[in-house]
Amino acid sequence: MQAKIARAMFQVYEPIVLTGYGAPEVQAICDQLGLSEHRMSYYAVRSAALGPVAAEVVSATFYHHPVEMVSPAIPLAWSIASPESIIAARFDGVDQVLRRLLFDQIGSPQITEAVELVREAMTGCSLAGRPLFAAHAALEWPSAPHVALWHGLNLFREHRGDGHTSVVMAAHLTPQQTAPLLIAATGENRDGRSWRWTDDAWNKAVADLQERGWLDDAGGLTDEGHSARTRIEEETDGLALGPWLHLGEERTHRLWTLLRDLLQMILDQNGLRRLRTPVGLNWPAQWPAC
Repeated sequence: MQAKIARAMFQVYEPIVLTGYGAPEVQAICDQLGLSEHRMSYYAVRSAALGPVAAEVVSATFYHHPVEMVSPAIPLAWSIASPESIIAARFDGVDQVLRRLLFDQIGSPQITEAVELVREAMTGCSLAGRPLFAAHAALEWPSAPHVALWHGLNLFREHRGDGHTSVVMAAHLTPQQTAPLLIAATGENRDGRSWRWTDDAWNKAVADLQERGWLDDAGGLTDEGHSARTRIEEETDGLALGPWLHLGEERTHRLWTLLRDLLQMILDQNGLRRLRTPVGLNWPAQWPAC
């Protein structure tokens, strides 16, 4: 039951956070800074909170991105724009995109209430073992409520992501092996999220998972692979439960409702490419016992 609470919250906040990744407004600001090559608009923007770190540090904290993917962008990006200017630019881009997608809600009491609930829930997030979350948590909160809301939701996403890294490492999955497993679970083909892998790296990862018994000859999940994938997701959800247990059932459900309504407004605009659309948003019927 605990996994369902964390998953329900993830389903409503993660798509909202993704407005800060790849939206035209954000990309335009990155282009103005000169961060248009080698996926700098992703690697530099997401890792800027860490400071002017090496590619190895970004690779370690992102986990699913080996150094070979990161090194064309980092540390070159820091010679183009400082981490501080990149952080400020990202918040500017988020401000612009949310003003477009949530134009009726900017400055609304609902967003103000949501920010208050997010900040309270954040006190239930532990920094321990979560370096990328900790780096973003050290940033000053934006003053505009809608940008502050995005920042808080991004903190939840990074907190969950650091926990997910711990889970896949405990499952003895290499960064290369996680991509075929994740994509096989969705029924998608290699095109899309896995485009960045070379054929050799991809084929070796698939072969390793087939030898492990988690993928079949066609690259689909076996029963054992499905069980492993489910276990990874449930353990990730469990590690992400802290803020919601801290906030309590009534206020967590209230935040879920506020975010669900904001998310529906964003989806109605249909303004973002490849925005992950959750299916069947429902609140779990039973709150987990603490």
